Amino acid sequence: MNTTLVNSLWEKMNLAGYTSVITGAGKGLGRSMAIGLAQAGSHVVLMSRTLKDLEDVKKEIEKYSVEVMTIVADVTDSASLDEAVDNIMQRFGRIDVLAHAAGSSLPKNKSVFDLSDKDWAGLIDANLTATFFICRAVGKVMVEKGQGSIINVASVAGQRGRPRNSGYSAAKAGVINFSRALAMEWASKGVRVNVISPGRFLTPLTQPEMSDKEKYTAWVNKVPLGRLGDPDEMKEITVWLASKASSFVTGSTIVIDGGVTLL
Repeated sequence: MNTTLVNSLWEKMNLAGYTSVITGAGKGLGRSMAIGLAQAGSHVVLMSRTLKDLEDVKKEIEKYSVEVMTIVADVTDSASLDEAVDNIMQRFGRIDVLAHAAGSSLPKNKSVFDLSDKDWAGLIDANLTATFFICRAVGKVMVEKGQGSIINVASVAGQRGRPRNSGYSAAKAGVINFSRALAMEWASKGVRVNVISPGRFLTPLTQPEMSDKEKYTAWVNKVPLGRLGDPDEMKEITVWLASKASSFVTGSTIVIDGGVTLL
């Protein structure tokens, strides 16, 4: 094994001294992203709407000897996010990474004719507008500092569309193109913006549906690699995008779906 390469990768992906903000950090993909960033040495700010979930993740992360801050906030409320960023800056004085994993796919399985105005607005707010709010709040700090990495979580539904999930598909497509626009706008400021686009993962949100053997089998049969994703598989790609190892990567959408979008 080439130890020179391994040492170089470790040096570039070591996030010691960084401060990373993770939304949707209480469960699922956001939780795994937060743990991965902490394992790489970054101090972490955990954001979610539920304090108990955050406290559970905080206990797990503290064993990595990094500082952990928890903030209960609603990503659809821009004022609360501005206040959160002020509090983070007071404590840490910097924000190096934003991993924005908060979002919602509810309501699911509704035709366009069954979607109410409220349903549509809720999906756009929870996914696209929230991405705008958090990127604006954190991006201001990063642009002023002249460096930073933003990682927005979209979905393969945003790339190929998903029948009876038109609102969610539209919102996630918006996240992808909004991120590309930001990448171009902020590149000269030293701020990189990328997207992770996951397929179907086993999370607390999908677990009830995946407990049904027929539904689980139906989903797995759609995946060329023959399985669903494990949330821990988000760790390495998140750390890579957050770190100097990806310093020439911006405006990219990295698909983690087992090959679903190949079909």
